[in-house]
Amino acid sequence: MKMFVKLIAMLALVSLSQASLATDPVEKKPEMTMDHAMDESKMMEHLKIRQEEILKMHDLSNKILAETDPKKQQALKDQQLELIKADHIKMMSMHHSKMMNMAK
Repeated sequence: MKMFVKLIAMLALVSLSQASLATDPVEKKPEMTMDHAMDESKMMEHLKIRQEEILKMHDLSNKILAETDPKKQQALKDQQLELIKADHIKMMSMHHSKMMNMAK
């Protein structure tokens, strides 16, 4: 449950930082508003995917806490760990791609 709360808090902070950046431009140009609209839809799509991932994690957390059989509980923990690992790899890959693009 604590992990779910932390994930929601992190998601809220990311959303707020994105919103503050979007509302604080130095100068608006027509092409910037079009790019911003595209970025907004991409961000919402990303957030919906992220929400599904959080819900899966939350569901697994509830199942882990409710499970009384230690072997079944460990299997659920392993399943949750694989989700965390896949998410971490995806995030690191995206970060690496951004860094490589910035270097060009």
